[in-house]
Amino acid sequence: MKGERYMDEKEVQHILIEILYTAVNELENNESIKEKITPDILPAVYRLAKKHDLAHVVSTFVYKNKIEIDQELQARLQREEIMSVYRNEQMKYSFGEICAIFDEIGIAYVPLKGSVIRPYYPYESMRTSCDIDILIHENDLETAITGLENKGYRCGDRNYHDVSLYSPSKIHLELHFNIQENMDNLDAVLKDAWEYTVPTKSSQYAFSKEFFAFHIFAHMAYHFVSGGCGIRSLLDIWVLEHKMGISYSCAKALLEKAGIYQFASEMSKLAELCFTQNNRDTFSDTVLKYIFQGGVYGSAENHIAVNKSKTGGSVGYAVKRLFLPYKSMVIAFPCLKKAPYLLPFCWIVRWIKVIFGGKSKRIISEMACANSMSDEKIKEVSSICSRLGL
Repeated sequence: MKGERYMDEKEVQHILIEILYTAVNELENNESIKEKITPDILPAVYRLAKKHDLAHVVSTFVYKNKIEIDQELQARLQREEIMSVYRNEQMKYSFGEICAIFDEIGIAYVPLKGSVIRPYYPYESMRTSCDIDILIHENDLETAITGLENKGYRCGDRNYHDVSLYSPSKIHLELHFNIQENMDNLDAVLKDAWEYTVPTKSSQYAFSKEFFAFHIFAHMAYHFVSGGCGIRSLLDIWVLEHKMGISYSCAKALLEKAGIYQFASEMSKLAELCFTQNNRDTFSDTVLKYIFQGGVYGSAENHIAVNKSKTGGSVGYAVKRLFLPYKSMVIAFPCLKKAPYLLPFCWIVRWIKVIFGGKSKRIISEMACANSMSDEKIKEVSSICSRLGL
C-alpha cells in the first residue's frame, strides 16, 4: 500500500496484541498504542489481523480512536467490520434454527466452542467463526441429517467425527457425532464427552465447566501440533477464565489424564501476559511467533517443523508421510477397521491416488519445504513443544 514502510515482524505482532488487549478489556482508548499506529504501519497490522480473522477488531479500534488512514485501507477495514456483524447475525439465526429443529424432533445436542463462548465477548461479532459446531449422539445422526435436509440444508462431506451441512444461506454446520481428535492421549477423555453433560432446556445439553475447559484446551492442543491454533484461541482462553469464570485448573484431572496439563498451564499464562498484563517475555514471544505464523488454521511450515522435530530429519519425515499410521489411514480407508492386515495395500492405493489424483505437486512442494527447512526453525519448534509438554 502507498506510503507503507517495512516493519519488524515482532513489532507488528505486539501492536496487534495491544489492540486486542484494548478491545477485550473494553478500554475506551489506549494512547500508548494509538501513537504507534501510523498510516505507514497500519497496513501490516491489518494483514496480520486478517490472517487471523480479526481485521474487524482493528477496524473498531481505528474508528473509536479516530485514527486517520488512507481511503483504500479505510474501505477495507469498514468492509471487514460490516461483514463480521453480518456473519454473526447469520450464525445466530442458523444456530437458533438448528436448535429448534433438534428440539422439534427430540434429538439431544450439545453446542460447542464458539456458540457457547461468543456471548461472553465484549460484543458478539468480535468472536467470529467459520462454522457452527454441535455434538449429537451417533445413533441420532441419520435422523438429524434428514430433519435438517427437510428444512433446506444440504449434506456435504463426512469426516471421522462430523458431517458437514450447509444452510440455505450457506452457513456451515459441523454436525459432530463425536469430538475425538484422532490423538490417543486426547481421545482417552474426549470419547466420554456425553458423560460430562447436563440438560439445560428442551433437548439441549451443556458440558460441565470442567469438561468445557478441557475441550477448549484439547482442541487448541490438537491444532497447535498440527501447525498452529490462531491468536483467537488465546482470546478464548482469556474470556473463558475472566468472563466465564472457568479456570483451566478446575479441569486438572482431565487435563492430566490427557497429558496436556502443562500445555494448558502455559497457554493460560500466555493469555494472561497478552490480555491482562499487556506484557511479554522471551518465551512468550517465541510461542506467539509460532501462533501468528500459523494463521487461523495453522501453516504447512509449522506442521512440518513439528513433525521433523519428532522424526529426526528429512528421511524420517518422508517415511512418516509415506507410511501413515493405522489410526490415520483408517479414516480414509474404513475397511481397515475389520481388516487391519490390509494396511500395506491401502498405502499403495493412497500413493496411486496421490500420484494420479492431482495431489503430486502439493506433496512435492511439501517435501521441498521439509528439505529446505532450517535447523534453527526445527530446534525452535522442538523447544516450544518441550516447554509445553507436547
